[in-house]
Amino acid sequence: MDRPLVVLVACYIAGILICELTDFQMSFIIAVACICFLIALTGYFLAWRGVRQVILLLFLLLGLSMSRLAIVASETPLVNYSNQQVTLLGQIIAEPDVREDKVYYLFEAQEIARGGENLSIKGDVRLQVTDSAEVYGFGDVLQVSGLLARPELPGNPGAFNYRTYLERQGIRVILYARGEKAIEKVFDSHSNPVLKTALQLKQKLSFTATRSLTPAQAAVLNGIVFGTQGQIDRETRLAFTETGIVHILSVSGLHIGLVLGGVVGLLRLFRIAPGLTAPLATPVLVFYVMMTGFNPAVLRAGIMALLLLWAHHLGRARDWPTTMAAAALFILLWHPLQLFHPGFQLSFAATLGILYLGPLLSSACTKLLHNLPGNLSRPISLALAVPLAAQLATIPLVAWYYNMVSPVSVLANLVAVPLVGLIMFLGISAAAAGLLWLPLAGFVNISNGITMDLFMQIVTFFQGLPGAVVYVPTPSLILGALWYGGLLFAGRFLAGDYSTASRERLYGWTAVGAVFSVALLLIWMPWGGSKLSVHFLDTGQGDCILIQTPGGRNMLIDTGGWRGEFQSGEGAGEQVVTPYLRRIGVRRLDVLALTHPHEDHCGGATAVVKNFTVGLALVPQVDDKIYYGSSAIETDEVKPGMTRSNEDEIPVAYISILNQMIRNGTSVRTAGAGETLKLDREVYLEVLSPSEMTEGSNSFLNNRSLVLKMTYRHKSFIFAGDMEIEAQGDLLRRETELKANILKVPHHGSRFLLSELVAQVRPEVAVITVGAHNNFGHPAQATLDLLHSNGTKVFRTDQDGAVIIKTDGFGTEVETGKS
Repeated sequence: MDRPLVVLVACYIAGILICELTDFQMSFIIAVACICFLIALTGYFLAWRGVRQVILLLFLLLGLSMSRLAIVASETPLVNYSNQQVTLLGQIIAEPDVREDKVYYLFEAQEIARGGENLSIKGDVRLQVTDSAEVYGFGDVLQVSGLLARPELPGNPGAFNYRTYLERQGIRVILYARGEKAIEKVFDSHSNPVLKTALQLKQKLSFTATRSLTPAQAAVLNGIVFGTQGQIDRETRLAFTETGIVHILSVSGLHIGLVLGGVVGLLRLFRIAPGLTAPLATPVLVFYVMMTGFNPAVLRAGIMALLLLWAHHLGRARDWPTTMAAAALFILLWHPLQLFHPGFQLSFAATLGILYLGPLLSSACTKLLHNLPGNLSRPISLALAVPLAAQLATIPLVAWYYNMVSPVSVLANLVAVPLVGLIMFLGISAAAAGLLWLPLAGFVNISNGITMDLFMQIVTFFQGLPGAVVYVPTPSLILGALWYGGLLFAGRFLAGDYSTASRERLYGWTAVGAVFSVALLLIWMPWGGSKLSVHFLDTGQGDCILIQTPGGRNMLIDTGGWRGEFQSGEGAGEQVVTPYLRRIGVRRLDVLALTHPHEDHCGGATAVVKNFTVGLALVPQVDDKIYYGSSAIETDEVKPGMTRSNEDEIPVAYISILNQMIRNGTSVRTAGAGETLKLDREVYLEVLSPSEMTEGSNSFLNNRSLVLKMTYRHKSFIFAGDMEIEAQGDLLRRETELKANILKVPHHGSRFLLSELVAQVRPEVAVITVGAHNNFGHPAQATLDLLHSNGTKVFRTDQDGAVIIKTDGFGTEVETGKS
């Protein structure tokens, strides 16, 4: 067979995928593998023609067994101590990940203190340390006390599964330690001396290279040269991501190529014999890979570089598919579950695109640019073809993991990548000079600082271009398969010269493929039909409800919010609500209703207003001194704390959110009892509350919550905000029609729920939006008992995750995020 290693590795990868989808036991796998081995051995001696197929099956079983072994090896009794305060003795087995306010360590536990004695225990732990100035290093043996926990499963469909992500790295638990008293360094161990030396040298080089740079410049330089990203701020990372050049911040093929090119250039400068290039360059590359971490991208690039280097040295033919297969096999034999790491997939996809499509696109561009003067057409074509090929090959993966596509990526790479080489050269020069004499590093960094400022200005410029980034819904697997099938077909079309007959057949198959693709897209397109969807998102201890009408309109009731989000602007809005809306294809909110100015209901509005166009905003009139009109709400007119009760104050951030919406062109309106709104054809909203000022012993702002009733054909929903007993009593006294099929239980299921209200609503389904392990005792057992006694089916976002209710106006379907 042609390229046998490629076929064998494909079978090995198929085995890993089968392991992910099935639950075969090791005993069964070993039994089948033994039978296949005996068949292959017998067939080899008897010259059977089917031996190749048996060998392929053996490699499939090898992938299956190695993947299963990796899963079994990560299992640890530490999970039995989840949600407990523990003391662990163990060793740091990787370079620490230093962030602005915390440090992460990969910690190999060896003992656990229980009942006054130390018990032997094994397992890798992700150690998170906060409020500690000291950073420990690779190989240090520590005794650490803290809370041991398992990562929570995602509550919202399609959300990042942190538990699975860590388990695929062999980590089952997280230890949360706070303060320097929680950690005691026991001693330095005799860990891998070569790796320890590499990491220590990296730390010294990083210190000297960044000593005279600003913190922002130092963070970016560390990312470019050493692959350290912990100190890069969120805005900078977002700028690189949205312009399609985030790969620059993590060591990959570009960086390995620059290092190898630099080494070869130095050897030629000193007139070292060509026969010594491979032997001398190999340890440098290996050491650089060790310094920058064993992530999939740098491993893939390093292995391919070494294989190609030695193939050239030995005079062997260089075949890139075989080289890629060898690199993949090396990584996946060492760690089979790396197959599911985004870095592994993006690195191999980009490389495959560059090596397969790059030459074809370059040739096509050269033909188009043949009228350029001199020999400019060839280098310009190559410069365009490489980033274009990489982008085409990674678009489905970037859309799958990040829900974005960057149209400016090719141009941004074309301009930025040459500067990366210069920044790496100056950074490494500054590091080396600083080891000799620290002021020399400062002298070199004068040039590097100017270069990096120019580099960041270029990134910011491309990020600011209209349409620089397009956020897209998560593509289906079938769409991804069609995309890559199309790329293969395009490659065949661009490759070589065809006879007239062959080209006509190719055109014919192109037409068939196009028709087939359109048919599949029509089948798989998520047509809305006549169903109304209501998504009660899991945002923790907060409310966020998305309504999608049959006509394609989107309404959001509250935006969730975490403690401190009003001040920082980061939390549920940016990390939960925005990604969820983008995953399902929401680009515009026709209506945004903020029920009341509490952080757990509208803390995420800052991010939502920034990331989405909002047509109409509905808010309650909290006080008779506060008005929301068509003109801007100025903070000198609407002052924080202007309420008729001293129990609640209107946060400054809430006023800022309203002002920002008005500046964005959003119509901001107050809403009161009796008002109605036609959201879509056959979808109507009625405001049930607030009606008049409701004084009471409970929260004033809670009692002023917007309470909405939505009706679609024969089904209705009540969204009750955080209304307390006083608002509920007012609602009952007004004898409003309250019967509804679905009730969003007020105030996260607190004990302040009137039985009379439940009797009036008579809900078939009740949804409680509540955070796990909250400090408020929500939901109250009395509230749960009341709902159950009325025959209501209760869903809770802390236990069920997101609750998605779909109705055609006659029947209802309920889906949950954790089902």
